[in-house]
Amino acid sequence: MRFLIVDESREFRSALAGMLRARWPEAHIEEWDPRERGRPPAPHRDHYTAVLLDIDPADGGVLSWMADVLRGPDVAPMLLLADGRAESLAIMGLKAGAADFLRKAGLVGETLVRSVEDAVREREAQREPAMRRVRAQAEGGEWTIPGYRNLRKIGEGGMAQVYLAERVQDGLQLVLKVLDPKLREDEKFRKRFIQEFRLIAGMRNEHVAQIYDQGFAGEHPYIAMEYLSGGTLATRIHEGLTSLEALRITSQIARALDAIHARGVIHRDLKPQNILFRDDGRPVLVDFGLARSVGTHTTLTRHGQVLATPRYMSPEQCMGKAADQRSDLYSLGVIFYEILTGRRLYEAEGPAGMVYQHVHGPIPRLPARLAGYQSTIDRLLAKNPEERFQSARELFSVIAV
Repeated sequence: MRFLIVDESREFRSALAGMLRARWPEAHIEEWDPRERGRPPAPHRDHYTAVLLDIDPADGGVLSWMADVLRGPDVAPMLLLADGRAESLAIMGLKAGAADFLRKAGLVGETLVRSVEDAVREREAQREPAMRRVRAQAEGGEWTIPGYRNLRKIGEGGMAQVYLAERVQDGLQLVLKVLDPKLREDEKFRKRFIQEFRLIAGMRNEHVAQIYDQGFAGEHPYIAMEYLSGGTLATRIHEGLTSLEALRITSQIARALDAIHARGVIHRDLKPQNILFRDDGRPVLVDFGLARSVGTHTTLTRHGQVLATPRYMSPEQCMGKAADQRSDLYSLGVIFYEILTGRRLYEAEGPAGMVYQHVHGPIPRLPARLAGYQSTIDRLLAKNPEERFQSARELFSVIAV
């Protein structure tokens, strides 16, 4: 491990170095004083594991310099450190491509190390698609859809099996969702599967998965959609995210909801497993298998089985009432709570207990360090839809970073 610390304060550089060495005793740490040495050269990934950069508002050119550096190839992940007036600059730095932003005041080793590990993991994930492609070419498939080369199975859900595939005409890697063989004869599921394509076909939004094609190949109804290799939000919650990352991800998913709601589509199955990431770290909303158009009336159950995920269902979904866009906002509130705290909103035995909690359970209080987010959580998780944010755009205007 090799780190570059850029900060004017020798004491703070030493403190950061101590935090890093507590986790990586053999790490090589280079301390850089910009007053004496100027700005460092572009930190290449082969030279540094990560860069810790103090954002100084007195340095008017630091933001443009950082943006230029981050646009370069194979740059080491950059974590920004700031306090007070510099925090707005740090947020702009995040938009320019920095990996994370940490407040200097009260910074502890555990927080620093977790952010470094996340940044390194995300950067390494950008190299994975090409490596996976080489490995996948040696793996065969059990079926054929004209125009696509099946590489390997990568997942399975309640309705479909999911395969990594390659489009023959241009070599584009994508995902083929193929209706589960056990459900092909069920007309309700066939219609629901086809509906997923129709609802969002042609949508162009950076936070909504792109759908390329839908069709039938013999006994195989399929949907071809964008391949997202950055993993799920569920995994990132388990690994731990900062409150700023929680705010950023939630605001980006609010953008996605605003886009689909504008088309009259309600997702109805929002959960961390249905939020994936692109290589550049942008979250993307996927899996519209339970979505419906506003004004249509479809059931969430089949033979008494709940199709949506009870842990993230709104109270009105739990009670079988009509659900509109505010139901998606409730589900996003459950997710926001999980990202912030790393804990489930409610714990209960079985789906029935979870449903009861959503309908009757109190909204949990956030820890003191997160108390500033309580009013947002309270509005998102209000039992009465009239007391929630009334649109994703309203939510986004409040929490956007």
